[in-house]
Amino acid sequence: AHAAVITIVGKTWDLHVTEVLGTTLDENLRMIADSIAHCKAQPHVTEVLYDAEHFFDGFKANPDYAIKSLLAALSAGARMLILCDTNGGTLPEDVADRVNKVKLTLPGVPLGIHCHNDSDVATANTLAAVYQGATQVQGTINGIGERCGNADLISVIANLALKRGYDVLAPGSVGRLTELSRYVYEIANMNFRNGQPFVGGSAFAHKGGMHAHGVARV
Repeated sequence: AHAAVITIVGKTWDLHVTEVLGTTLDENLRMIADSIAHCKAQPHVTEVLYDAEHFFDGFKANPDYAIKSLLAALSAGARMLILCDTNGGTLPEDVADRVNKVKLTLPGVPLGIHCHNDSDVATANTLAAVYQGATQVQGTINGIGERCGNADLISVIANLALKRGYDVLAPGSVGRLTELSRYVYEIANMNFRNGQPFVGGSAFAHKGGMHAHGVARV
């Protein structure tokens, strides 16, 4: 495809290395490094990113090996390490703790975050990682994705821009998130969600009796 930027996904969880790939822990590290080195050697490739699949589960089970997998990617030339909550089962405080531990172990290495929403905390997990220093967010518009979906970039962008003052988009673009959200729903032939945070018709609306009465009085 002659893509200039390539993302390689590799196994971080030792259980998956031995039981899914059916190989040894050392061979997995070699495969990670060889794959990244091969991509880096192509003349049209400007950078290679490494997605550490099941990183948070892998780190919980065997932190030493999880870090070794990151080091294998880094030593082969990966520009950024993306930590993945592939099962979507990690909670925000654990994401924050493990991102911080990687940051302290590998100082100065650019980190990213990739979260699934199986526990309904993908946005919270993404924000927790950003607050700990992750500089790339992987997600989808409206949270569309496999199983329960990925982190919703609409909510991530809005929270970072409006609540934390991050410059995440070109000036004036945050105000067009509703338009973007509905455009993606339309081309995907999906219904809008009135209850979707920030851009749904019910978001921040005054519908409870006390709230509606207060607005009417004002």
